[in-house]
Amino acid sequence: SCSEEGAFLRWCGGSQAVRRACRGGPCSATMALRSVNEPYALRPLLSAAPAALACFLRFANVSVAAADYFPFKGHHPMYPMNDSETSNGLEFAWHSGKWQPPLMQPWDALRATSTSVTVAWTPAWNPWCDVDHYDLQVRTPSGHPLVLADSLGLQLREADTQVDMPFEDHSPWAEELWTPWQTEYNGRARVFARRVELGTAHAVQFRVRACGRHHSDGCSAWSPVQTTHTVLSAMQDRINFHVRGTGKNAHNYTIIEVNRRIIYQRRDETGLVLAIFSRLDFSLHWLRTYDTQRNRTEGVQMATDVRMFNQSFFIVVVSAIAWEWHAPHILVKTLEFCGAYHFGQWANIFAEHGHYVSNASDLQQDASQDEFGHPFALIGIPGIGAGNGWESLMHNTGQYLPRGVRPQDAVIRGVAYYDYVHRLFRIQDIFNTKATFYAKGVRPPPESLHNPTPAHKNSIDELKYPIPAARPTHVPYIGTLANKIFHIIEANETVPPYNFAFVLVTTAKVRYVDPRPREMWVTEVERVWDGPSARYWPHNGTFLQPGLDISERSCAEFITQTFQFASPELCGMNFESCCTEIDAPGSLATACGAGISPTLCKHSIGVQLEDAGLSQKWPYEFRIIDWES
Repeated sequence: SCSEEGAFLRWCGGSQAVRRACRGGPCSATMALRSVNEPYALRPLLSAAPAALACFLRFANVSVAAADYFPFKGHHPMYPMNDSETSNGLEFAWHSGKWQPPLMQPWDALRATSTSVTVAWTPAWNPWCDVDHYDLQVRTPSGHPLVLADSLGLQLREADTQVDMPFEDHSPWAEELWTPWQTEYNGRARVFARRVELGTAHAVQFRVRACGRHHSDGCSAWSPVQTTHTVLSAMQDRINFHVRGTGKNAHNYTIIEVNRRIIYQRRDETGLVLAIFSRLDFSLHWLRTYDTQRNRTEGVQMATDVRMFNQSFFIVVVSAIAWEWHAPHILVKTLEFCGAYHFGQWANIFAEHGHYVSNASDLQQDASQDEFGHPFALIGIPGIGAGNGWESLMHNTGQYLPRGVRPQDAVIRGVAYYDYVHRLFRIQDIFNTKATFYAKGVRPPPESLHNPTPAHKNSIDELKYPIPAARPTHVPYIGTLANKIFHIIEANETVPPYNFAFVLVTTAKVRYVDPRPREMWVTEVERVWDGPSARYWPHNGTFLQPGLDISERSCAEFITQTFQFASPELCGMNFESCCTEIDAPGSLATACGAGISPTLCKHSIGVQLEDAGLSQKWPYEFRIIDWES
């Protein structure tokens, strides 16, 4: 200050001109010298330079003893970078605003264990004083996990583009969603390990500042906030899951598997299987099958049950055999609310009004009752919006007596990881199968699994319909035994009940028989259904070859009529209500997976978690994180 400079010059014997300049107001020594207009006034000052320098050094030594490096004092806030805090009337050196604050060292999960979080920071620096200690403050999320998670839109929370953004950019209310800052450490060390309880999914935010030795030195600004967390075990931190939906022509076990534990694995039910998991600990809260293929009320009930859960749950839906016929419009809207997109294309065709098989009105030939059973799977979150979930939909293609043909199941595989900040599970690394016809509107290429039509016939269609939009749409290929059984039965007979096959009568009334060995006298229906038929001579009706009549074959009524209405539920125990010889050895017509009704399979092992009841804390004995620990 000017008064201190004047006192210094008087003590050192300065000129009167310089002292008069200093009395005019605040100035530095240089300003005082420049304010002197008389040139001769500098002569006494320059002549006394050696003595003045000695006096200056004596004065500086005395003043520096009162502070670390700089002698001058004034009224400055203790935290210059934070205007909200006041100095409470205390005096601080002006160099308290020259701090270079410390920075938190880059943090990685390798610095954490199941019981501790370790952080480190860079040294702080001030050119006019040294560091006496560091203040480390911490805070944790407050309230229910959904309070913090709800600060973001549900779509953005599941988008990978937001992963690398700073936390403050996610939520403008971050300060309100965390506990108040608390000082956890005070000292000179620059590494700190915070201990937490074992098995706790714990997130912590740190910030640090440096303070000088004297109160007048003040403290630096706070470092940027660093978010850290403890780590759970490998079986809890990353969870793999696998779901598989099946159809009537791609029959297999419908599977819901989480963390390599089977939640549901059955092939004896029809409709949609609904499983609901909590995102907080991945505990199972709901597991039920709804027969939306035969009963519209079941579809309405499924929509009602799904709407009981909010965005803190994962919705898993997989198909079993068939589900399209009575899937109501309200169920479509509900699953679209949870992220589905392709689910609703059959609802208006089947469930909301009567439909009749017609080659004229059904232009796409995919809306008749013969084209049910599309494999379908969905993983979604209530409120995420249509098309934002993870969905798999495949063709209901069926091959004739498949041998080594891989079924086209709807499969979703992925990994759910635990978000330690928001304290819930998220989904990443998703792989889901989807037919290109539903994903991109691209027909399967000719001579492929889903479109076995020869390529030359496909080229004829291109010439006949030069405009692509006018060409016939894709017709699913259904070549199963159930679709062909009536044709092969008709080809086996001539004049019922007499079968005159393998006999040739010329115009000269000469009778010939098939020259091949008798064991090769087998038609297609005889190959797949209990062996040779009884054959007769056409001129006298005597036996040509002994065998079975159609009425004597196993499950005759079932194969010729009632198989179209068969299902594991309707056929009863051991299929007694349909035919006791279903899936018997040696009969392709009733074999599991390839026969007239491939969904009827003996020796099926069903795995399904049972509800433990409302008396216990958890409805099902499945969860990833045990909060009681």
